[in-house]
Amino acid sequence: MKLKTKILSLLLCLILLFSAVPMASAGYTGVAAWFEPSLREMQQLGLLPSSFSDFDLSKDITRAEMCELAVHSFEKITGYAIIPEQTDYFSDTTAEYIVKAYELGIVSGYPDGTFKPNAKLTRQEFFQIIENFCKASAFQPVADESYLGSFADTGKVDQWAKEAAQICVRYGYVNGKAENSGTYLDPHGNASRQEAMAMFLRAYKSLNEYYYYIRTAEVVVEDNQGSGNVETGNNTVVEDVKITGVDKHMIVNASALNIRSLWSKETDIIGTVNYGTDLTVTGICENGWVQVEYKGKTGYVNGEYVDDYEEIDNTASDDAVDIANYAMQYVGYPYVYGAESPSDGFDCSGLVYYCFGKFGYSLKRTADDQMNNNGVAVSRNNLQVGDLVFFGNGSYANHVGIYIGNNNFVHAANPSSGVRVSSMNETYYANRYLTARRILTD
Repeated sequence: MKLKTKILSLLLCLILLFSAVPMASAGYTGVAAWFEPSLREMQQLGLLPSSFSDFDLSKDITRAEMCELAVHSFEKITGYAIIPEQTDYFSDTTAEYIVKAYELGIVSGYPDGTFKPNAKLTRQEFFQIIENFCKASAFQPVADESYLGSFADTGKVDQWAKEAAQICVRYGYVNGKAENSGTYLDPHGNASRQEAMAMFLRAYKSLNEYYYYIRTAEVVVEDNQGSGNVETGNNTVVEDVKITGVDKHMIVNASALNIRSLWSKETDIIGTVNYGTDLTVTGICENGWVQVEYKGKTGYVNGEYVDDYEEIDNTASDDAVDIANYAMQYVGYPYVYGAESPSDGFDCSGLVYYCFGKFGYSLKRTADDQMNNNGVAVSRNNLQVGDLVFFGNGSYANHVGIYIGNNNFVHAANPSSGVRVSSMNETYYANRYLTARRILTD
């Protein structure tokens, strides 16, 4: 194999097109043609509560429905399950998702102690909920009054809602309604379910980008050696079951696998992972279960649904190294959501899609699709130059990079730092690592 030196020298110099979901409107009625793509995307992202499945989307959204949508998405994006401190805030409802939204500061009640869950949302109330949702998720959007100048009815926005309206327009959450005489915010009009859902989807995607990407610009490299931050398991006995401590990785062979607090289907589920997920194994239980480390917690999975890796190759192919080197030339290029070319910039999966495409390899376009549809799974301990490394929350990959050796990978990181090289052992990435896939197996 040819000796490649570009990677070393460059190192020294140093999300959403989604695959179509069939029958997106199944179960829904009143779906406008313009909303179909957004509906498919929300289904792909898992943003729709199950109670929405038979909605007429042409009807106006209620305060209760917006709470359920916001809380469902908040828990998904942050990975936190909200447990309400109390349920008697309002005289007319104790619905858990409304209580959660209230405790998060996403919504408030009325002076008479009611919440009015069935009341319709005005568009400016929706603007305010979107601002509150962003702030509850640690994103602090900045208002700018100049962004309302192009709307014919700016003066109709109530004073209390002006900041929220400015934020929603500035960040692209709200586009306004185009009519012959101009573009209108229609602040006092009601929002249909699909209008509200479309605006909320834009906000969610922007927030997801912030939550998973922009914050990575502030991470600190704690270590640049070794296979990760997980310590070798210890030999122990738990409830009379002997556990042999190990330090290894295994791959999930089931379509979905629950990680439980102990070795029984009756115990609590602390997480769920999908086929191909790389699990950090800390112990082998004599009863056939496997002890794993999951998000800083100790969990257990049924040993029938995990396998040892069958390693493919120990030496990267010339093409794999060439692709990695090719990607490295774009270090410093801007991060642009949805972009996939040097002229426009790259998002994370766009960089991978573009670089592999230049060498004749046709990959899926999004990180999660690349993880689930391209290449073969390889363990972290067997990473080679050119492998794809995936990061995310739970079992959903929202970030991908190309491994370049020595526990480093090149990726389109975030709008703050663009395409750059990062360490697999940075705390942020170590905690969110899911798995790796090898595209070139020959």
